[in-house]
Amino acid sequence: MKAPLLLLPVLSAPILSMAYEVHEWGTFTTVSGSDGVLLPGLQREEETLPPFVHSHFGMENGAPMEQARFVELLKRYGKLWPFDPTVGISSKGLSNRPVSGVKVKMETPVIYFHSKEAFHAKVHVGFNGGTISQWYPARSGGESLPLPEPPADPLNHPHPASAWLIDFSKPYRGDISWDIEVLSPEESRRTLLFKAKDTINWLRARVPETNVVRSAGQTEGYLFYRGIGNFDPGLETRIDANETLHIRNQTGDRIPYLLIYENRSGRHTWKAIDDGIEAGETSVTPMNELSPPLAVENDGTTDWDRVTREGNFDAGLYRSLKNGIVRNGLLESEADAMIQTWWDSYFEKSGLRIFWIVPRTRTDSILPLKVEPTPEKTVRVIVGRSEVFRPNEEAQWLATSLKADQKQMWEHHLLSDRFGIALRQRIEAMTLQKNNASTSKR
Repeated sequence: MKAPLLLLPVLSAPILSMAYEVHEWGTFTTVSGSDGVLLPGLQREEETLPPFVHSHFGMENGAPMEQARFVELLKRYGKLWPFDPTVGISSKGLSNRPVSGVKVKMETPVIYFHSKEAFHAKVHVGFNGGTISQWYPARSGGESLPLPEPPADPLNHPHPASAWLIDFSKPYRGDISWDIEVLSPEESRRTLLFKAKDTINWLRARVPETNVVRSAGQTEGYLFYRGIGNFDPGLETRIDANETLHIRNQTGDRIPYLLIYENRSGRHTWKAIDDGIEAGETSVTPMNELSPPLAVENDGTTDWDRVTREGNFDAGLYRSLKNGIVRNGLLESEADAMIQTWWDSYFEKSGLRIFWIVPRTRTDSILPLKVEPTPEKTVRVIVGRSEVFRPNEEAQWLATSLKADQKQMWEHHLLSDRFGIALRQRIEAMTLQKNNASTSKR
Protein backbone atom coordinates (compact mmCIF):
# COMPACT_ATOMS: atom_id res chain seq x y z
CA MET A 1 0.00 0.00 0.00
CA LYS A 2 1.34 3.36 -1.01
CA ALA A 3 1.80 6.04 1.55
CA PRO A 4 -0.71 8.85 1.16
CA LEU A 5 0.52 11.92 -0.74
CA LEU A 6 0.81 14.86 1.57
CA LEU A 7 -0.23 18.17 -0.02
CA LEU A 8 1.83 20.87 1.63
CA PRO A 9 0.95 24.53 1.21
CA VAL A 10 3.27 26.43 -1.11
CA LEU A 11 4.72 29.40 0.70
CA SER A 12 5.50 32.20 -1.74
CA ALA A 13 8.67 34.10 -1.10
CA PRO A 14 8.23 37.76 -0.23
CA ILE A 15 8.71 40.18 -3.11
CA LEU A 16 12.04 41.87 -2.47
CA SER A 17 12.12 43.89 -5.66
CA MET A 18 9.92 44.75 -8.63
CA ALA A 19 10.47 45.89 -12.18
CA TYR A 20 9.68 49.53 -11.65
CA GLU A 21 11.73 52.71 -11.28
CA VAL A 22 11.79 55.63 -8.85
CA HIS A 23 13.00 59.01 -10.10
CA GLU A 24 13.54 62.05 -7.89
CA TRP A 25 14.66 65.65 -8.28
CA GLY A 26 15.02 68.56 -5.87
CA THR A 27 17.25 71.45 -4.78
CA PHE A 28 19.59 72.28 -1.90
CA THR A 29 19.82 76.08 -1.67
CA THR A 30 22.60 77.83 0.26
CA VAL A 31 23.93 81.39 0.50
CA SER A 32 27.54 82.32 1.18
CA GLY A 33 29.53 85.51 1.46
CA SER A 34 32.44 86.15 -0.84
CA ASP A 35 34.62 84.49 1.82
CA GLY A 36 32.91 81.14 1.24
CA VAL A 37 31.23 80.90 4.65
CA LEU A 38 27.65 79.56 4.52
CA LEU A 39 25.20 82.03 6.02
CA PRO A 40 22.19 81.24 8.23
CA GLY A 41 18.74 82.72 7.78
CA LEU A 42 17.29 80.73 4.89
CA GLN A 43 13.91 80.06 6.49
CA ARG A 44 12.14 82.52 4.23
CA GLU A 45 9.91 81.06 1.53
CA GLU A 46 10.37 81.91 -2.14
CA GLU A 47 7.46 80.04 -3.70
CA THR A 48 3.98 79.97 -2.19
CA LEU A 49 2.62 76.44 -2.03
CA PRO A 50 -1.00 75.51 -2.76
CA PRO A 51 -3.22 75.63 0.34
CA PHE A 52 -3.84 71.88 0.26
CA VAL A 53 -0.18 71.08 1.04
CA HIS A 54 0.36 69.65 4.53
CA SER A 55 2.88 71.04 7.00
CA HIS A 56 4.02 71.08 10.58
CA PHE A 57 1.91 73.38 12.72
CA GLY A 58 3.60 76.78 12.58
CA MET A 59 5.26 76.14 9.21
CA GLU A 60 2.26 76.61 6.94
CA ASN A 61 2.84 78.11 3.51
CA GLY A 62 -0.26 79.15 1.64
CA ALA A 63 -2.42 76.92 3.86
CA PRO A 64 -4.58 78.20 6.72
CA MET A 65 -3.50 77.36 10.23
CA GLU A 66 -5.21 74.29 11.65
CA GLN A 67 -7.70 75.94 14.02
CA ALA A 68 -8.35 72.88 16.19
CA ARG A 69 -4.62 72.50 16.80
CA PHE A 70 -4.30 76.22 17.47
CA VAL A 71 -7.05 76.16 20.10
CA GLU A 72 -5.62 73.03 21.72
CA LEU A 73 -2.15 74.55 22.08
CA LEU A 74 -3.55 77.89 23.19
CA LYS A 75 -5.31 76.18 26.10
CA ARG A 76 -2.10 74.43 27.15
CA TYR A 77 0.31 77.34 26.68
CA GLY A 78 -1.77 80.51 27.05
CA LYS A 79 0.06 82.15 24.15
CA LEU A 80 2.02 80.81 21.22
CA TRP A 81 5.19 82.30 19.82
CA PRO A 82 4.84 86.03 19.04
CA PHE A 83 5.55 87.36 15.58
CA ASP A 84 9.13 88.57 15.18
CA PRO A 85 9.19 91.65 12.88
CA THR A 86 12.89 91.18 12.10
CA VAL A 87 12.29 87.98 10.12
CA GLY A 88 10.13 89.67 7.46
CA ILE A 89 6.74 88.84 6.08
CA SER A 90 7.83 85.94 3.88
CA SER A 91 9.52 83.73 6.43
CA LYS A 92 8.85 80.01 6.72
CA GLY A 93 5.24 79.68 7.71
CA LEU A 94 2.49 82.24 8.13
CA SER A 95 2.49 81.70 11.88
CA ASN A 96 6.28 81.78 12.10
CA ARG A 97 7.40 79.07 14.48
CA PRO A 98 10.73 80.57 15.61
CA VAL A 99 13.77 78.91 14.00
CA SER A 100 17.45 79.75 13.79
CA GLY A 101 20.62 78.33 12.30
CA VAL A 102 18.95 77.50 8.96
CA LYS A 103 21.75 77.26 6.38
CA VAL A 104 20.02 75.11 3.75
CA LYS A 105 16.63 75.15 2.10
CA MET A 106 15.70 71.71 0.78
CA GLU A 107 13.32 72.80 -1.94
CA THR A 108 10.67 70.77 -3.71
CA PRO A 109 12.00 67.27 -3.97
CA VAL A 110 9.46 65.27 -5.94
CA ILE A 111 9.45 61.48 -6.30
CA TYR A 112 8.04 59.87 -9.45
CA PHE A 113 7.08 56.24 -10.01
CA HIS A 114 7.44 54.42 -13.34
CA SER A 115 5.62 51.08 -13.34
CA LYS A 116 3.65 49.01 -15.87
CA GLU A 117 1.34 47.74 -13.15
CA ALA A 118 -0.35 48.90 -9.98
CA PHE A 119 1.14 48.00 -6.61
CA HIS A 120 1.31 49.01 -2.95
CA ALA A 121 4.46 50.75 -1.74
CA LYS A 122 5.97 52.12 1.43
CA VAL A 123 8.28 55.13 1.16
CA HIS A 124 10.52 56.56 3.85
CA VAL A 125 12.81 59.58 3.57
CA GLY A 126 15.16 60.64 6.34
CA PHE A 127 16.69 64.09 6.65
CA ASN A 128 20.03 64.22 8.42
CA GLY A 129 20.30 67.83 9.50
CA GLY A 130 16.81 69.25 9.15
CA THR A 131 13.04 69.01 9.25
CA ILE A 132 10.73 67.89 6.47
CA SER A 133 8.36 70.76 7.07
CA GLN A 134 5.84 70.44 4.20
CA TRP A 135 4.54 67.53 2.13
CA TYR A 136 1.81 66.14 -0.12
CA PRO A 137 -0.10 63.85 -0.25
CA ALA A 138 -0.90 62.99 3.36
CA ARG A 139 1.86 61.08 5.10
CA SER A 140 1.50 57.92 7.16
CA GLY A 141 4.25 58.80 9.63
CA GLY A 142 7.18 61.05 10.36
CA GLU A 143 8.66 63.53 12.75
CA SER A 144 6.83 65.97 14.99
CA LEU A 145 8.31 69.33 15.93
CA PRO A 146 9.42 69.52 19.57
CA LEU A 147 7.18 71.36 22.03
CA PRO A 148 8.24 72.97 25.31
CA GLU A 149 6.78 71.81 28.59
CA PRO A 150 3.51 73.66 29.28
CA PRO A 151 3.97 76.53 31.76
CA ALA A 152 2.55 76.21 35.26
CA ASP A 153 0.43 79.36 34.82
CA PRO A 154 -0.22 79.68 31.07
CA LEU A 155 -2.63 82.63 31.31
CA ASN A 156 -0.46 84.90 33.45
CA HIS A 157 3.02 83.57 32.65
CA PRO A 158 3.13 82.10 29.14
CA HIS A 159 6.40 81.06 27.53
CA PRO A 160 8.56 83.66 25.78
CA ALA A 161 9.31 83.13 22.09
CA SER A 162 12.70 81.66 22.95
CA ALA A 163 11.02 78.61 24.50
CA TRP A 164 9.56 77.75 21.08
CA LEU A 165 12.79 78.24 19.16
CA ILE A 166 14.17 75.36 17.07
CA ASP A 167 17.90 75.86 16.63
CA PHE A 168 19.02 73.86 13.61
CA SER A 169 22.67 74.50 14.37
CA LYS A 170 22.19 71.73 16.95
CA PRO A 171 21.83 68.11 15.76
CA TYR A 172 18.43 67.49 14.22
CA ARG A 173 17.03 64.63 12.19
CA GLY A 174 13.68 64.69 10.43
CA ASP A 175 11.85 62.05 8.43
CA ILE A 176 8.65 61.27 6.60
CA SER A 177 6.82 58.09 5.56
CA TRP A 178 4.10 57.38 3.02
CA ASP A 179 1.95 54.28 2.63
CA ILE A 180 0.78 54.61 -0.96
CA GLU A 181 -1.02 52.97 -3.83
CA VAL A 182 0.79 53.33 -7.14
CA LEU A 183 -1.90 53.31 -9.82
CA SER A 184 -1.54 51.46 -13.10
CA PRO A 185 -0.76 53.49 -16.24
CA GLU A 186 -4.36 53.03 -17.44
CA GLU A 187 -5.89 54.17 -14.15
CA SER A 188 -3.37 56.99 -13.91
CA ARG A 189 -4.53 58.34 -17.27
CA ARG A 190 -8.15 58.22 -16.11
CA THR A 191 -7.48 59.88 -12.75
CA LEU A 192 -8.39 63.54 -12.47
CA LEU A 193 -5.56 65.44 -10.73
CA PHE A 194 -7.10 68.89 -11.05
CA LYS A 195 -7.18 70.90 -7.83
CA ALA A 196 -8.87 74.28 -7.78
CA LYS A 197 -6.00 75.86 -5.86
CA ASP A 198 -3.16 74.51 -8.03
CA THR A 199 -0.28 76.91 -8.68
CA ILE A 200 1.69 77.11 -11.92
CA ASN A 201 4.79 75.59 -10.35
CA TRP A 202 2.76 72.77 -8.85
CA LEU A 203 1.39 71.97 -12.30
CA ARG A 204 4.81 72.16 -13.97
CA ALA A 205 6.14 69.38 -11.74
CA ARG A 206 3.67 66.86 -13.20
CA VAL A 207 5.03 64.48 -15.86
CA PRO A 208 2.62 62.48 -18.08
CA GLU A 209 4.79 59.34 -18.22
CA THR A 210 4.64 58.76 -14.46
CA ASN A 211 2.18 56.79 -12.35
CA VAL A 212 -0.33 58.58 -10.18
CA VAL A 213 0.11 57.89 -6.46
CA ARG A 214 -2.63 57.83 -3.83
CA SER A 215 -2.28 58.23 -0.06
CA ALA A 216 -5.15 58.61 2.41
CA GLY A 217 -7.50 59.34 -0.48
CA GLN A 218 -5.30 62.11 -1.92
CA THR A 219 -3.89 61.68 -5.42
CA GLU A 220 -1.05 63.35 -7.27
CA GLY A 221 1.47 62.63 -10.00
CA TYR A 222 4.32 62.58 -7.49
CA LEU A 223 5.26 62.61 -3.82
CA PHE A 224 6.28 66.10 -2.70
CA TYR A 225 8.26 67.24 0.33
CA ARG A 226 10.23 70.29 1.40
CA GLY A 227 12.33 71.29 4.40
CA ILE A 228 14.94 73.45 6.08
CA GLY A 229 18.07 72.50 7.97
CA ASN A 230 21.71 72.99 8.77
CA PHE A 231 24.34 70.92 6.97
CA ASP A 232 27.08 71.44 4.41
CA PRO A 233 26.14 70.13 0.95
CA GLY A 234 29.85 70.10 0.12
CA LEU A 235 30.60 72.96 -2.30
CA GLU A 236 32.79 75.85 -1.17
CA THR A 237 32.46 79.03 -3.24
CA ARG A 238 34.76 82.04 -2.78
CA ILE A 239 35.35 85.20 -4.80
CA ASP A 240 38.66 86.97 -4.25
CA ALA A 241 39.45 90.69 -4.51
CA ASN A 242 40.22 90.24 -8.22
CA GLU A 243 36.66 89.00 -8.81
CA THR A 244 37.82 85.46 -9.49
CA LEU A 245 35.50 82.63 -8.49
CA HIS A 246 37.00 79.63 -6.70
CA ILE A 247 34.80 76.52 -6.51
CA ARG A 248 36.06 73.67 -4.36
CA ASN A 249 34.47 70.21 -4.32
CA GLN A 250 34.31 68.99 -0.73
CA THR A 251 31.56 66.41 -1.20
CA GLY A 252 33.93 63.43 -1.15
CA ASP A 253 32.86 62.37 -4.64
CA ARG A 254 32.90 63.71 -8.18
CA ILE A 255 30.50 66.51 -9.08
CA PRO A 256 29.45 65.60 -12.63
CA TYR A 257 28.17 68.99 -13.84
CA LEU A 258 28.18 72.67 -12.80
CA LEU A 259 26.69 75.86 -14.22
CA ILE A 260 27.92 79.31 -13.18
CA TYR A 261 25.20 81.90 -13.74
CA GLU A 262 24.83 85.60 -13.03
CA ASN A 263 21.85 87.89 -13.58
CA ARG A 264 22.38 91.62 -13.31
CA SER A 265 19.39 93.88 -14.04
CA GLY A 266 17.88 91.26 -16.33
CA ARG A 267 21.05 90.65 -18.36
CA HIS A 268 22.83 87.42 -17.69
CA THR A 269 26.08 85.60 -18.33
CA TRP A 270 26.97 81.98 -17.73
CA LYS A 271 29.49 79.20 -18.10
CA ALA A 272 28.97 75.44 -17.91
CA ILE A 273 31.58 73.06 -16.49
CA ASP A 274 30.45 69.96 -18.36
CA ASP A 275 33.37 67.82 -17.20
CA GLY A 276 32.53 68.48 -13.56
CA ILE A 277 34.99 68.69 -10.69
CA GLU A 278 36.72 65.75 -9.03
CA ALA A 279 36.61 65.32 -5.26
CA GLY A 280 39.02 67.67 -3.51
CA GLU A 281 39.72 69.75 -6.61
CA THR A 282 39.13 73.48 -7.15
CA SER A 283 37.87 75.14 -10.31
CA VAL A 284 38.99 78.74 -10.88
CA THR A 285 36.99 81.09 -13.11
CA PRO A 286 37.55 84.86 -13.53
CA MET A 287 34.12 86.44 -13.56
CA ASN A 288 34.88 88.33 -16.79
CA GLU A 289 35.18 84.99 -18.59
CA LEU A 290 31.48 84.22 -18.31
CA SER A 291 29.94 84.16 -21.75
CA PRO A 292 27.18 86.53 -22.88
CA PRO A 293 24.10 84.59 -24.00
CA LEU A 294 22.25 84.49 -27.27
CA ALA A 295 19.08 86.41 -26.46
CA VAL A 296 17.01 84.57 -29.06
CA GLU A 297 17.79 81.12 -30.34
CA ASN A 298 19.81 80.96 -33.62
CA ASP A 299 19.93 84.64 -34.56
CA GLY A 300 22.45 85.97 -32.05
CA THR A 301 20.24 88.91 -31.10
CA THR A 302 21.11 90.78 -27.93
CA ASP A 303 18.14 93.16 -27.93
CA TRP A 304 17.17 92.54 -24.30
CA ASP A 305 14.17 94.83 -24.42
CA ARG A 306 12.65 92.75 -27.22
CA VAL A 307 13.57 89.51 -25.46
CA THR A 308 11.81 90.62 -22.29
CA ARG A 309 8.80 91.89 -24.19
CA GLU A 310 8.37 88.71 -26.22
CA GLY A 311 9.00 86.38 -23.29
CA ASN A 312 11.92 84.60 -24.90
CA PHE A 313 14.79 82.97 -23.04
CA ASP A 314 18.33 81.73 -23.54
CA ALA A 315 17.83 78.31 -25.13
CA GLY A 316 21.52 77.47 -24.82
CA LEU A 317 21.39 78.02 -21.07
CA TYR A 318 18.25 75.89 -20.78
CA ARG A 319 19.72 73.04 -22.83
CA SER A 320 22.99 73.05 -20.93
CA LEU A 321 21.30 72.54 -17.57
CA LYS A 322 18.82 70.07 -19.03
CA ASN A 323 21.58 67.96 -20.60
CA GLY A 324 23.49 67.96 -17.33
CA ILE A 325 20.41 66.67 -15.51
CA VAL A 326 19.51 64.06 -18.14
CA ARG A 327 23.05 62.68 -18.20
CA ASN A 328 22.52 61.82 -14.54
CA GLY A 329 19.47 59.67 -15.16
CA LEU A 330 16.28 61.70 -15.29
CA LEU A 331 13.97 61.58 -18.29
CA GLU A 332 13.93 64.63 -20.53
CA SER A 333 10.36 65.35 -19.43
CA GLU A 334 11.44 65.20 -15.78
CA ALA A 335 14.37 67.55 -16.44
CA ASP A 336 11.98 69.93 -18.20
CA ALA A 337 9.63 69.75 -15.21
CA MET A 338 12.41 70.64 -12.80
CA ILE A 339 13.83 73.54 -14.81
CA GLN A 340 10.43 75.02 -15.63
CA THR A 341 9.22 74.67 -12.05
CA TRP A 342 12.22 76.63 -10.81
CA TRP A 343 12.89 78.87 -13.83
CA ASP A 344 11.82 82.11 -12.20
CA SER A 345 13.80 81.51 -9.01
CA TYR A 346 16.80 80.03 -10.80
CA PHE A 347 17.21 82.51 -13.63
CA GLU A 348 14.90 85.52 -13.35
CA LYS A 349 16.20 86.75 -10.00
CA SER A 350 19.31 88.93 -9.79
CA GLY A 351 22.48 87.49 -8.31
CA LEU A 352 25.36 85.11 -8.83
CA ARG A 353 24.67 81.42 -8.30
CA ILE A 354 26.24 78.08 -9.09
CA PHE A 355 24.05 75.11 -10.01
CA TRP A 356 25.67 71.73 -9.51
CA ILE A 357 24.62 68.10 -9.43
CA VAL A 358 25.06 66.80 -5.89
CA PRO A 359 26.89 63.44 -6.02
CA ARG A 360 24.53 60.54 -5.39
CA THR A 361 26.58 59.38 -2.41
CA ARG A 362 26.15 62.79 -0.80
CA THR A 363 22.42 62.87 -1.50
CA ASP A 364 21.93 59.43 0.02
CA SER A 365 23.83 60.40 3.17
CA ILE A 366 21.74 63.53 3.71
CA LEU A 367 18.37 62.18 2.50
CA PRO A 368 18.39 58.40 2.96
CA LEU A 369 15.56 56.97 0.86
CA LYS A 370 13.94 53.56 1.32
CA VAL A 371 11.15 52.26 -0.91
CA GLU A 372 9.45 48.88 -0.48
CA PRO A 373 9.25 46.80 -2.57
CA THR A 374 12.73 47.69 -3.75
CA PRO A 375 12.68 49.31 -7.19
CA GLU A 376 14.71 47.90 -10.02
CA LYS A 377 16.28 51.33 -10.48
CA THR A 378 16.42 54.53 -8.42
CA VAL A 379 17.48 57.86 -9.92
CA ARG A 380 18.10 60.83 -7.63
CA VAL A 381 19.19 64.20 -9.03
CA ILE A 382 19.49 66.89 -6.40
CA VAL A 383 20.73 70.19 -7.78
CA GLY A 384 22.80 72.31 -5.43
CA ARG A 385 22.00 75.99 -5.82
CA SER A 386 24.80 77.99 -4.24
CA GLU A 387 24.03 81.71 -4.05
CA VAL A 388 27.23 83.77 -3.75
CA PHE A 389 27.69 87.40 -2.72
CA ARG A 390 30.35 89.26 -4.72
CA PRO A 391 32.92 91.50 -2.96
CA ASN A 392 31.88 94.64 -4.86
CA GLU A 393 28.21 94.26 -3.94
CA GLU A 394 29.09 93.47 -0.32
CA ALA A 395 31.08 96.73 -0.18
CA GLN A 396 28.09 98.64 -1.57
CA TRP A 397 25.73 97.03 0.93
CA LEU A 398 28.08 97.82 3.81
CA ALA A 399 28.33 101.46 2.75
CA THR A 400 24.55 101.74 2.47
CA SER A 401 23.98 100.16 5.88
CA LEU A 402 26.24 102.79 7.51
CA LYS A 403 24.45 105.81 6.02
CA ALA A 404 21.94 107.30 8.43
CA ASP A 405 19.76 108.76 5.64
CA GLN A 406 19.41 105.32 4.02
CA LYS A 407 18.78 103.29 7.15
CA GLN A 408 15.02 102.97 6.60
CA MET A 409 15.47 101.88 2.99
CA TRP A 410 18.15 99.39 4.03
CA GLU A 411 15.94 97.84 6.72
CA HIS A 412 13.10 97.53 4.24
CA HIS A 413 15.41 95.70 1.86
CA LEU A 414 16.49 93.26 4.58
CA LEU A 415 12.86 92.54 5.49
CA SER A 416 11.66 92.03 1.93
CA ASP A 417 14.58 90.30 0.21
CA ARG A 418 14.40 86.49 0.04
CA PHE A 419 17.93 86.27 1.46
CA GLY A 420 17.63 89.33 3.69
CA ILE A 421 18.34 87.47 6.96
CA ALA A 422 21.53 85.97 5.52
CA LEU A 423 22.51 89.36 4.12
CA ARG A 424 22.05 90.95 7.54
CA GLN A 425 24.36 88.33 9.05
CA ARG A 426 27.02 89.00 6.41
CA ILE A 427 26.95 92.78 6.78
CA GLU A 428 27.03 92.55 10.57
CA ALA A 429 30.11 90.34 10.31
CA MET A 430 31.77 92.77 7.89
CA THR A 431 30.93 95.72 10.16
CA LEU A 432 32.54 93.92 13.09
CA GLN A 433 35.64 93.17 11.02
CA LYS A 434 35.85 96.81 9.94
CA ASN A 435 35.51 98.06 13.53
CA ASN A 436 38.15 95.59 14.76
CA ALA A 437 40.52 96.65 12.01
CA SER A 438 40.02 100.32 12.92
CA THR A 439 40.66 99.57 16.60
CA SER A 440 43.85 97.65 15.87
CA LYS A 441 45.30 100.59 13.90
CA ARG A 442 44.95 102.94 16.85
